[in-house]
Amino acid sequence: MRTSNGRRRHASRWSLLVGLVIFVAVAMSCQGRESSSTKAVDVELVTVSGDPTSIGDVLSDRPTLVSLWAVWCQPCRRELPELQRIADSAVEVDVLAINIGDDPSRISQYFDEMSLRLPVVIDEMGDLLTSLDVGTVPATVLFSSSGDILWRHLGAVSAEQVAAALDSYVT
Repeated sequence: MRTSNGRRRHASRWSLLVGLVIFVAVAMSCQGRESSSTKAVDVELVTVSGDPTSIGDVLSDRPTLVSLWAVWCQPCRRELPELQRIADSAVEVDVLAINIGDDPSRISQYFDEMSLRLPVVIDEMGDLLTSLDVGTVPATVLFSSSGDILWRHLGAVSAEQVAAALDSYVT
């Protein structure tokens, strides 16, 4: 037979255990968020010709605007030409198109059809999406020259949204 004192000890242990689980979950969540930009710049990507690369490999002394896209993505069809115009006119930022999992020949054909000249690399397995905690394309991320994430946008982005981000984060 349990006494009320025994019930209190059981409840107290249960509360302590629940509190500990919540603490560990929050700590792990925060840890993942703090290091996501470092992980993102190190994710292994490949060029259209099959050479290994990463965002960190292409960063220069300017911020880099990264567009995550796919050939099948209709919003990407509207967004990529806007990003091409930004790349052609913006001297303060580099623009990089990162395709998620399409065949290199299909990517080249798509770029030809759309008259795009953006540099493009491939995230074959979607590892960058995972690293950035992004569920699908399109997504746009602004990296500093040191690889920190300055801004990100999920869904199709407009030239006005990019201009506002550049005004806020790029001097």
